[in-house]
Amino acid sequence: MPAPQPATHSKNALAPGKEPFVVEAPPDEEFWERYNRRLEFPLATVATVFLHVLVGAALVYILVGLMGDEDNSGPTMQIAAVGGMDDTGEGSEGSGGKPDPDLIRNVDPLTAAQKVLPTPQALADARENIQKIVLEDPNGKIPIAPSNAAAWSEIDENLRKKLLGVGGQKGEGNQAGKGADGTAGTGPGGTGADSTRSRGLRWVLRFKVANGRDYLAQLQAMKAEILVPIPNSADSILIKDISNPSVQRKASDADLRDLAKKIQFSDTRRDAVQGVSGALGLDFMPKTFFAFFPKDLEDQLARLETSYRNRRAEDIEETIFRVTIRGGTYEFVVDEQQIKR
Repeated sequence: MPAPQPATHSKNALAPGKEPFVVEAPPDEEFWERYNRRLEFPLATVATVFLHVLVGAALVYILVGLMGDEDNSGPTMQIAAVGGMDDTGEGSEGSGGKPDPDLIRNVDPLTAAQKVLPTPQALADARENIQKIVLEDPNGKIPIAPSNAAAWSEIDENLRKKLLGVGGQKGEGNQAGKGADGTAGTGPGGTGADSTRSRGLRWVLRFKVANGRDYLAQLQAMKAEILVPIPNSADSILIKDISNPSVQRKASDADLRDLAKKIQFSDTRRDAVQGVSGALGLDFMPKTFFAFFPKDLEDQLARLETSYRNRRAEDIEETIFRVTIRGGTYEFVVDEQQIKR
């Protein structure tokens, strides 16, 4: 019988006297490993952030919607006409104070004309009177803007004839139509569409101004001369230098003949006339006033009129220009234009 072999100790054998260590389960996994086997943790994080952003956006949208009924826009800006004053931005009159006499309202020249000539028939009669009697235009071919018809109807007939150059040659000057043959001329005293007189009757200027002093400042930038007819009289007051309004004189026949050669614009709106009258320091209250401008300004407006939609002067009933004054310089833009029907 073979002798027993001595026992050999295994590397994993327990030391004498040691109890065996029993492993009940695998070691605990780390947090990231436990919740990241199927990307549970990053997906949950992204979903949570998205839900928070979505709820915040919904709250902002609701708040903005509740505040949406409030009008935070600036005041409406309107352009005035020559007449032309701005009737917005000055605020309304207070209950305990007096209205500012310099504030100008009613910017629409047609509305102003309707106040002077309150019915369509009165306006039509004024136009007919100017065309047939004053302009020697029995066929009524010369168009007249409503605001201009109202202004001319407010002054004495003799003064009106002198300012319109009625009674001279049909084609005064060295342009086509000179003489007494009845041909429509283009000179200052002509009745053709390109004449100074016809242009002044169908053209309207729109300004944006604050009060009478501002009105005069803008007219001064355009080198205008001011003529103020005295009510119920053939006389008028001439202010040649608006920068020095205290220098005034009664207009002579020579002054009127000179003014008749220039393009003119007028204003009949009561507030506008009162504002200008106060700024000029007049001792009477006129019904209208006229501004006369240099020839180069007329030429500029004539080019703008015919280049606007490429229409001939003969086909135009009325042209309204918007005037912008910046830094003492002026700029014109055609706002509206009506063709003859």
